Amino acid sequence: MIDQLTIDRIQNAAQIYDVVSDFVTLRKRGVNYVGLCPFHEDRTPSFYVSPAKNICKCFSCGEGGTPVHFVMKHEQLSYADALKFLAKKYGIEIKEEELTDEQKQQQSDRESMFILNGFAQKNFTSNLFEHVEGKSVGLSYFKERGFREDIIEKFQLGYSLEAKDAFIRQALNAGYKQVFLEKTGLAIVGENNFLSDRFRGRVMFPVHSLSGKVVAFGGRILKKDKIAKYINSPESEIYHKSNELYGIFFARQAMVKHDRCYLVEGYTDVISMHQAGIENVVASSGTALTHGQIRLIRRFTHNITVLYDGDAAGIKAALRGIDLLLEEGMNVKVVLLPDGEDPDSFARKQNAASFTQYINDNESDFIRFKTKLLLDEAGEDPIKKAALITDVVSSIAIIPEEIIRSVYVKECSQMLETDEKILLNEISKKRKTILEQKRVITPTPDNQTSINSTENILPPAINEKEDTSHAIHKYPFDSYELAILRYVIRFGERILYSTENEENKEIHHIKVVEYVADDLRSDDLDFLNPLHKRILDEALAKSADETFVAETYFLRHPDHEISQLAFKLTSDKYTLSKYHYKYKKPEEESERLIEIVPYDIMLLKEASLRKQISDINHTIKKLQDQPDSNEIPELMKQLVHLKETQKIFSKQLGERIVLKI
Repeated sequence: MIDQLTIDRIQNAAQIYDVVSDFVTLRKRGVNYVGLCPFHEDRTPSFYVSPAKNICKCFSCGEGGTPVHFVMKHEQLSYADALKFLAKKYGIEIKEEELTDEQKQQQSDRESMFILNGFAQKNFTSNLFEHVEGKSVGLSYFKERGFREDIIEKFQLGYSLEAKDAFIRQALNAGYKQVFLEKTGLAIVGENNFLSDRFRGRVMFPVHSLSGKVVAFGGRILKKDKIAKYINSPESEIYHKSNELYGIFFARQAMVKHDRCYLVEGYTDVISMHQAGIENVVASSGTALTHGQIRLIRRFTHNITVLYDGDAAGIKAALRGIDLLLEEGMNVKVVLLPDGEDPDSFARKQNAASFTQYINDNESDFIRFKTKLLLDEAGEDPIKKAALITDVVSSIAIIPEEIIRSVYVKECSQMLETDEKILLNEISKKRKTILEQKRVITPTPDNQTSINSTENILPPAINEKEDTSHAIHKYPFDSYELAILRYVIRFGERILYSTENEENKEIHHIKVVEYVADDLRSDDLDFLNPLHKRILDEALAKSADETFVAETYFLRHPDHEISQLAFKLTSDKYTLSKYHYKYKKPEEESERLIEIVPYDIMLLKEASLRKQISDINHTIKKLQDQPDSNEIPELMKQLVHLKETQKIFSKQLGERIVLKI
């Protein structure tokens, strides 16, 4: 467990801009920052960061929160692990007690798999530098490839021993469970349930997530056997190869700095380029590019340069992946390396300046590159040339920007010696088909809302009919409870009004949370939603503490459900109250609590009355089918009393509304 003092230090140190900008390219907009949302397919910036409130929010998908919330969601971490992540970032030491067996059992599968992968990486790296076999086989191989020791350590390279179960035995002896050895793919189950190391006798390349956690491994065999040269970790709960890129953790900052990403094929290509001083490089690890991988790159830059080694067959096989880049709105360039060179071998002969100069001198726009490549292949064959035109048209058609498409049409019509109108007509047909298939509504600049206030970072209004994230209610009075709860979280510790004792002239201050609790209690009411009730009770218990600030307390609450609800209620500019929608200026809210808090409590009471009246009417209707029932007169008395009370409430509510018109 992390002690509360350390938790407070971490939360006080964590700044939302610092945390989010590690993963998302942010641009200044007024007093806030905006970027592409990392939690959904975002084509126009909808993810806002407010340094003033230390929170972030996506206008499109609704995700966001404090720095801890962001890390939990982005890195799929528990609350405790998100705190550790931030502590490491800000250099805050965490002292924890050793977990008991019971606590270890409670760790989630994902966390256990991450922990095991971390142990495996350290084990493989230790083998490389400390074990006789590792040094003679693994380290020798890396040094023959020309890798410096600092680069080997940077990428946490390693070696898995030749013995069939060398790693498994060490992991089991260290207390790691067999189930996770199997789930991560570090172990393979053979005949008679015998476990063997998946990567035995191979040099190891850890695959890191965007935050630097090891999600998988790639292993290269050094023997000249007829088995696969490279094998990789299988898909698991923590590893989906379609969403990972080798080197992304080490490349992200350089990608932002240079506003460009170099895309290569293999592990050693990335490592050699880093050693040459080129850090904004990632590898697809020999697989076709996916939408998930492209979106990962697009968080940091829209400019990508694909490096090819000149092999024609390999280039043609990669064209489909490039089309995906165009579809995602990327600006794609292509570089052909000199004959006989791949990014690995070429980088080892260069430094950063000469490598960059070669790329600048030799890079070509992808559409021009593809058109020329296919033209050379088609030659004078009219059938092949017709197929080429169709192929090029397909690539142009998937580009989202119309202006860019029109530029390519002009250029390609000249290269292909084809009328522009023909190309435009074919592209129009393709576009129609694409749009019909997708049927996706994406945000446009016209419906994006700018932020001009440091107070809030949400649009200035919420439609009552809109299906907001907290508008799907499990309990009958959720909307009314949320409206009241919002005051408790945002202003709970504030003094609503003061009273003076006539006898001793002592001043008694009534806080917002105290007023809410007392007013509900006076009519024997309580929140029906257990989560809402828990928050109100906890706020009331904490209110005696002079240092208690409700908003800070609940935003930092260790219960993720509570902290997320607090975030939604504090970031929404309006409550669900009709009074707010029709008669309230949000800028005055904190100054008019004495009016709006009682009003919303009265709305809850009136809604409760309506429910009781409806229930009694329903009961009376059922009893009317029973002629000898003697319950109806008593129910009628209750009904009359409730309706009289309802009239009083309606009059009070109406008077308040009239005053505000």
